[in-house]
Amino acid sequence: MMKINTLYYKELRNEEFLGLHKNFVELTASITAEEILPPIEAYRTSVTEFANLIEVSIDESAASIAARLDKERNIAYTACKNFVKSIKLLPDSEMQAIGSALWKLITEKADPLKLNQDQSTGVYENLIAGIKNIGDAPLTKCGFKPYLENLERKQAEYLTAVQTRNKELAAKETGVNKVYREKCMEAFNLVATLAIVKATVNKDEACTQFIKAINNHIDQKKVQLKIRKGKGKTTATPESPEAAVAKLHTETKEEENAA
Repeated sequence: MMKINTLYYKELRNEEFLGLHKNFVELTASITAEEILPPIEAYRTSVTEFANLIEVSIDESAASIAARLDKERNIAYTACKNFVKSIKLLPDSEMQAIGSALWKLITEKADPLKLNQDQSTGVYENLIAGIKNIGDAPLTKCGFKPYLENLERKQAEYLTAVQTRNKELAAKETGVNKVYREKCMEAFNLVATLAIVKATVNKDEACTQFIKAINNHIDQKKVQLKIRKGKGKTTATPESPEAAVAKLHTETKEEENAA
């Protein structure tokens, strides 16, 4: 009997999950067996509903707000850096000394504009603390204090947005997204099981090719997951509604590890 290869769908990000199932839906176009057509349409609908959910949640999400605030703090940092350059060029020796001290703090650290968001956060935190140690009076005298306050404010706004983003992502994973993902899996499982029966019992060529194509997509995705995890083997995890098609048709642990 033919079978659908195991894939641990919980390891897929929402966009990956959606992309994979969109491909699966397209592969159903070759199936003509009348008894499978209604389940295929139900599967198509469940994937469309999940796609609509993802698109709506992306629009004004906390993730997009965090990305915008990250750009704003980068702009604030660039303004700080440019102002310090100008202080160093002043004819006043005291101003030059303050400018040199500030410039040293800025340049001795990695350039946050070339780092990812988490790394940039660490650089900004250390930079702000270091600049404050110079003292309020020198920073006020040279005119740098408003620039520092702006950077500090943008950093605080970004950190707040990140906390909101993380909470939102956690809620999506355990909330409505999970429900719609499971609906997709249930609909897919039914289509796949019926296709397996038609391919095995009735030697339906379209269903046979459908299963083979599905397995090719799954195998490619498994390779991508292994590369992302940086491991040579996929770790077996307990089955769930998203774990496999049906127990009768899934690989054993030994087969999965040998894949």
